[in-house]
Amino acid sequence: MTQNWPLPDNRNAEQLERDRTAVRAQVSNLVAPNDDAAARRTMDEVVERIRRRQLTASDDQATRFVSHTPADGTGPWLCAENRLVIDADAAQSARLGGLLAGYAAADRAGRSSRRRTRVFRGPSGRSLDALRKDAKRLRDEHKIMAGVNAIMPLGYIVKGNSYPCPTVAPGTFASNGGGEPVRVAIIDTGLTAVPRTDAWDTGVVRNGTDVLDMVAPHDRIDWFAGHGTFGAGIVRQIAPDCEVIVYRYTGADGIGTDEAAADMMIQAADDAAGGRLIINASFGAPAVDGVPPLAMREAVRYISATYPKALIVASAGNDGSDRPLYPAAFPGVKAVGALNSDLTAAAFSNHGDWVHCSAVGVGIVSTFVEGKLPPEAGIGADLNFAADSWAAWSGTSFTAPQIAGAVAALCGDDGALVPSAAFDQLIAGRPILDDLGTVVHLLPGTPT
Repeated sequence: MTQNWPLPDNRNAEQLERDRTAVRAQVSNLVAPNDDAAARRTMDEVVERIRRRQLTASDDQATRFVSHTPADGTGPWLCAENRLVIDADAAQSARLGGLLAGYAAADRAGRSSRRRTRVFRGPSGRSLDALRKDAKRLRDEHKIMAGVNAIMPLGYIVKGNSYPCPTVAPGTFASNGGGEPVRVAIIDTGLTAVPRTDAWDTGVVRNGTDVLDMVAPHDRIDWFAGHGTFGAGIVRQIAPDCEVIVYRYTGADGIGTDEAAADMMIQAADDAAGGRLIINASFGAPAVDGVPPLAMREAVRYISATYPKALIVASAGNDGSDRPLYPAAFPGVKAVGALNSDLTAAAFSNHGDWVHCSAVGVGIVSTFVEGKLPPEAGIGADLNFAADSWAAWSGTSFTAPQIAGAVAALCGDDGALVPSAAFDQLIAGRPILDDLGTVVHLLPGTPT
């Protein structure tokens, strides 16, 4: 069927003005660390706040991490506490015992059997600099590829107090008449266990539950809770009849590692069993010392080589930089940047020749969860979200699922079309914006 994009904005003038005011403040708080020393300090403070919260979480919830912001503004770098990821063949693995004094194998319980990369835990209290030196020694002296077990934040940059704001639904959920089977796998925070009553999550599969309030105080939504619900709502607006499965790779506060994200991407690909699949990755991390996240690199290579009907779509990141972010910058992955509602470049969007396309990422409206923000008192004004809530939120986290949904919709129209060809069809003939790739207008966003 004919795709009617961009979708209309059904908010009345009064609601739109309220949203405009909230989104303007929201976007102004997006951190652009390369441009502003004060913004870098704000981001460091937020990162430290989340790090302290992880220390109070139970062992099965926490992802304890260390951080460092280089003086040149190329950070922050975040990595799992005391851990390295090592990519070694059989001969190299046999030598690791003598090369990693004080380290022990520490693969997560859900480690994919498809992965060659292994995680090793170092001595307690290992700083990020010490981990980097250990990894560099393995690379330089022993020709063994090693790097930190990077934290893969959702959308990459912790957004300070740039929370979603409550708004109204853009319309009622309606099928567009079916279509050929195609699946979108959203690797994220999962979905809340409480079903909606407005039909927007009907049929959406939960592979991991977004608990919403894993860390005290339990009367507030954790950092990044609801992120997976928001992404799923975006896909369903654009491709209402595709199959949507939301996987959880994160622990408390939406924090997850390179290792955990890679395993979940592999699981999503294996679960699709060779069928047409679009994997949405609204997360990412930079290369540390020139080494991209190694478990993620392996996952991308495995999926690309094993499943020709699979396509990975990833957010380009929100730190206003041309620094590549991964998995978006890996070969074969489609990197998606962000635009303002007038289709100009969003100031916070990462950019560069590695970005394939962009969609509106300012004030996107989608499904959200019930609860109260911010995660802690004293950060900003309290915002209350009712059951079956909708919100406006900004970032490249919410442009990638638009592209994933559009690719799925095109595949649904044509049973012979594979996602990579559908992506090419989607961007064909559209305008191109320097360093942000092809402009794809799908959702209206919110003018600021």
